[in-house]
Amino acid sequence: MYTNAVTVATVPVLLDVLMAADKFEVASCMRHCSRVLRNMHMTHKSALLYPELPSSVLMAKAVQPLTDTAKQFLAARYKDITKF
Repeated sequence: MYTNAVTVATVPVLLDVLMAADKFEVASCMRHCSRVLRNMHMTHKSALLYPELPSSVLMAKAVQPLTDTAKQFLAARYKDITKF
C-alpha cells in the first residue's frame, strides 16, 4: 500500500512504481513519482525511457510534466543533429 512515501531512488524502479500506481489508479503516487523523476539528474538514456511508457501512463495528467521535461531535454540535447 502507498503511504505517501517512496524510498527508491533509481529511474527503472521509480518507473515500475509509476506503472503500478497507474494500474491501481493511485494518482497521488503517480504525481510523487513523476515529481521525483523530474527532479533527478536527467541523462539522454533516462529521457529516452519516458516516451516508451505505456500509453495509459503517458496520458495521465500527473505524468505530463515529466514527459514534457524529457522532450525538452532531448530537443535541447539533439538540437543540431549534424553534430552526432
